[in-house]
Amino acid sequence: MEVLTTEQMKKVDEETINRICPGLELMERAGKAVADHVLRLMGESLGTPFKTVVFAGAGNNGGDAFVVARYLSKEGCAVSVHLLKPPESLPVDAQKNYLRLSEIIKANEQVRQVDASRPNWPEIVKKDLAGAHVVVDGLFGTGIDGPPRGRALEMIELMNASGVPVVSIDIPSGVQGSSGAVPGAAVRATCTVTIGRPKLGLLFYPGKSFVGEMIVADIGFPSEIVDKYASGVHILDWQTASERLPERSPDAHKYRCGTLLIIAGSRAYTGAALLSATAALRIGCGMVYLAVPQGIRDLIESASWETITIPLPETEEGTFSRAGLSALKFHIEKSDALAVGPGIGRHPETDQFVQDLLAGAGKPIVLDADGLNAFAGNSKAFARVKSPLVLTPHTGELERLVAAEVPRDPLGQIEKTGDVAKSTKAVLLHKGAPTLVASADGEVWINTSGSSALATAGSGDVLTGFVGSFLAQGSPALDAALIASFVHGKAGEYAAAEMGVRGVIAGDLLWEIGKVLLEIDDLLPDGSPYRPGIEESP
Repeated sequence: MEVLTTEQMKKVDEETINRICPGLELMERAGKAVADHVLRLMGESLGTPFKTVVFAGAGNNGGDAFVVARYLSKEGCAVSVHLLKPPESLPVDAQKNYLRLSEIIKANEQVRQVDASRPNWPEIVKKDLAGAHVVVDGLFGTGIDGPPRGRALEMIELMNASGVPVVSIDIPSGVQGSSGAVPGAAVRATCTVTIGRPKLGLLFYPGKSFVGEMIVADIGFPSEIVDKYASGVHILDWQTASERLPERSPDAHKYRCGTLLIIAGSRAYTGAALLSATAALRIGCGMVYLAVPQGIRDLIESASWETITIPLPETEEGTFSRAGLSALKFHIEKSDALAVGPGIGRHPETDQFVQDLLAGAGKPIVLDADGLNAFAGNSKAFARVKSPLVLTPHTGELERLVAAEVPRDPLGQIEKTGDVAKSTKAVLLHKGAPTLVASADGEVWINTSGSSALATAGSGDVLTGFVGSFLAQGSPALDAALIASFVHGKAGEYAAAEMGVRGVIAGDLLWEIGKVLLEIDDLLPDGSPYRPGIEESP
């Protein structure tokens, strides 16, 4: 699914209205989709009817809120609608939906409107919120640039202090839709029903932390119009991971499940090799060869029973020596893919070993950590690698690789990630919050999974094992990076749900992999996971 900026979404909306569907009908569909979600959300715990407080802004987001109020009233719910501005200031379509709601208000004493300009409004709204079961945020949507002020600020603060679930329409009010910036107060939503397509600001911090669960409401924007204005940015979610997960035949044997050669570790970093190898096996690889400097062979073999250890010549600092390349040829031929870099350290001979390895391997490769640093300032060398290649830098490694600063704003990060992928002719998995995955032709996926629990030593080594494993299992390079990134993020979320974000270490991720893979296999028809007894972290 495409991810759009608010500017792109506005163009899609305008062309759809001009050519395909009246704006009033789109507003009706949007409001009904939000109301349906509110009914599902509350129906699971309360059933109907229940009491709803709706905050309606002065734009079309307010018009959507009026439609939500109307549909909830039809279900017997008590609804109190608080207007930020007088009705006469509303856009045409929003005003029409206000008039429709007004007819219901006249006939139904459980539905009322309150103008926030009334002097006693603070007392009224506090009383309404005290008895509410759910709040609907229809204040701003995409239509905000600066910090909220006046009554709008009061409304946001009251929603956040209400203690009941808050459903935001399109974007939590106060969050900027294209950048995710939060210049002032913003609604902390329980869930956000975003209209048509995900907006960029919902997927980048700090805005992402205000979104809660994100629901995408399809209201009928034609694909050809969306494609016209989209810029090759997609969302990486449960559905994407499910579509790209390699099949596992019921009559499979270990060699048909892929053989991975991992070149990892050094005297200083033995754990990186162990984490990568175990991760590769846990996520489905049939056989793992683990090449390590000969000085740590005994330690590795005593800690990893399922891998086959290959000792290689080492430098005086306990890193790979260039002389080890000839000893690897037999195992390269037997392997379906290679994972190179975790914990290998820096040494001129080691750098040359990695460069020579990539030039002649002829197998799909994932390159990480100091494997990437071996090419610092020389990223153009990757374009000469003939086999499929996945690069997995964090921002610092990426900057060293291309000898240039990586922008910190969302659009700049996306553009830079796509440009580097195109120039290197590789799949680029740019680790961060969020992680971005770019194809060799520059299209970019934004990962929706992840947690600050992943900010721990060894987490990247686990990810490298995941990518290498999927390459060995036959996944194309882009698919391997996408699935690995999503599973890695979800494993972090689940580990954090059990131990908190501060208590997770990289090895904990290995115990969560099975849960995530089971859920991907058991996706419901709408692309959401079936989770018996498993709770997602907030």
